[in-house]
Amino acid sequence: MPEAPHQPALRADARRNVEKLRKAAADAFSAHGLDTPLETIAKLAGVSVGTIYNRFGNRDALMDQVVNELADRQVRAAMAIADGTTGSAWDRLLAYIEAICQSQADDPAFNDAFSRRYPNAPALKAVCDRSLVFATELAAGARAEGALREDAHMDDIARFFQVNGDLVRAGDDAGRRRVLALLFEGLRARPGSRPLPD
Repeated sequence: MPEAPHQPALRADARRNVEKLRKAAADAFSAHGLDTPLETIAKLAGVSVGTIYNRFGNRDALMDQVVNELADRQVRAAMAIADGTTGSAWDRLLAYIEAICQSQADDPAFNDAFSRRYPNAPALKAVCDRSLVFATELAAGARAEGALREDAHMDDIARFFQVNGDLVRAGDDAGRRRVLALLFEGLRARPGSRPLPD
């Protein structure tokens, strides 16, 4: 197999610009979400917008490099909360969903990333997919206990994260908490529950 072509090392000033852009983007995204104009990020970094395109290619590529690590940390923290929760698999599933929802409320960049507003950023998509795999495993345990209704799907939880993201962006924290409580009640297995539509 032929070797990949050698990429020339960046000059010291170019490396500094990349690091300034990464920091400016991380700060701006965390404060204002992933819709932050590239012009704002460039101004914070003290470079031109053209430098962003030259060094990263496009917005999705910049987000993939900058927000991927942040999103991964948040998801791992939520997993640790679930793993540290004593009690049933149902309790661990609820703790995980609640931790992800709180992270969405606390960090605009994570909220935008996790509610998949930018699906063309592959590293971010991989973090979200890994999170749902973890939730699927928790759900399987909760279903085996008889706590999670049989007709609940992971798509239901994924859709809820999108709804939670919309409520976070709307600033409706009370509504967000109410909908979360309704979700938990709706997921719980109960005799005589009406079946969910396909």
